[in-house]
Amino acid sequence: MIQRNSANSTYQRRIPRIIHQTWKDTSIPSRWNLSVRSVRKLNADNFEYRLWTDNDMHEFVREKEPDVYANTFLTYSHNIQRVDAFRYILLYHLGGVYIDMDAGCSKSLDILLDALEALDPQAKHLAALPETKPNGLSNDFMISTKGHPLFAELVSHLSIFNHNYIVYYLTIMLSTGPLFLTINERLFSRSSGTISVRIIEGKAYSPLLLWFAGGNSWHGRDAQIIKYIYEVPRTLQLASIITAFLLIFFIYFLYSCYRRRSVR
Repeated sequence: MIQRNSANSTYQRRIPRIIHQTWKDTSIPSRWNLSVRSVRKLNADNFEYRLWTDNDMHEFVREKEPDVYANTFLTYSHNIQRVDAFRYILLYHLGGVYIDMDAGCSKSLDILLDALEALDPQAKHLAALPETKPNGLSNDFMISTKGHPLFAELVSHLSIFNHNYIVYYLTIMLSTGPLFLTINERLFSRSSGTISVRIIEGKAYSPLLLWFAGGNSWHGRDAQIIKYIYEVPRTLQLASIITAFLLIFFIYFLYSCYRRRSVR
């Protein structure tokens, strides 16, 4: 399907051919040399490549979203939250393709972008997000036109979701990570025919277009617990989630009681 649509030359290109990647500085870890090299080499003819460092990230957000920068971006407890938030801000203002360092290319990403533009020839705003199993979306590979309303909502909702959710991994996932993206995409209104958001099945791009070397260095021990809850069958998943929330509520209740007694 991707190859057939990419042959259609009647549509207009709307997605900027820019590939964005982020790292704390310009010294990329050796474990990602192959993946980054494949991204740059296989897309060199049709894409601009941008590597954004932490300093670049701060400068960009401070300039483009000064209120978000001062009131939300700087208040995050963990740098990975700033990196996640930066992805949404970056794609909103510049558009293009965001791809994690641990993702390598098997073919040029132009094939996928051509297909997306051919599928929605009348849409002014295009976005594509990868699904993750068993449900939900991932923010490790995102595609968007500049100024997409979904990414405008993601940026505007960063402050709303900026809370400590007790568990480190859950705080990351829900404040800026895949859970944040999934919830906001589900709530996003596609009332206009000029707006397109497509969910890409894993088999549609991996390993046909992308392969993964492995990353997620920020995951902690609590990630294994939540990952287990996320992957078990739906009935057990629901029971686990309810139990987890009840436990969190109980801990919060005990903490509130302790605070009130301390005040007395």
